[in-house]
Amino acid sequence: MDNLLFNQAGIFDTIIGFFSNQSLEAIGAVLILAIGFLTKKYIVPLLQKSLAKETASHLLLIADDVTDYFIEKYPNAKWSDWLNRAVDKIIEITGVGEEQAERVAIACLARKKTAMASMQASAQAMPVTGRIEAQS
Repeated sequence: MDNLLFNQAGIFDTIIGFFSNQSLEAIGAVLILAIGFLTKKYIVPLLQKSLAKETASHLLLIADDVTDYFIEKYPNAKWSDWLNRAVDKIIEITGVGEEQAERVAIACLARKKTAMASMQASAQAMPVTGRIEAQS
């Protein structure tokens, strides 16, 4: 009987020995490594994507303002005449590369060209019959 109790105590000692402080520290380290790996694989790209979208929207707003400024400053010039100045100004303001600044400036101009064409088409579609006078 005493031998049986010692065997059972030996099993419990083994289990308790397995879950000692050192083994729990090792399991914790493995869990931290797994969490770090999963964070790097799934969460960091998601955050970078949202940051890139936010940066692109700010860049587009700045490019809109810059191209509007140059359209107003040089109304009779072709856009190709002042595009380099606009690209330089976008780079100066935002600090992006030349290729990105040029792409966003061309995108703004293409969007404005499409918007102007649709406004002109709608203006031609509506017949103007004369002025409407207000009575007081």
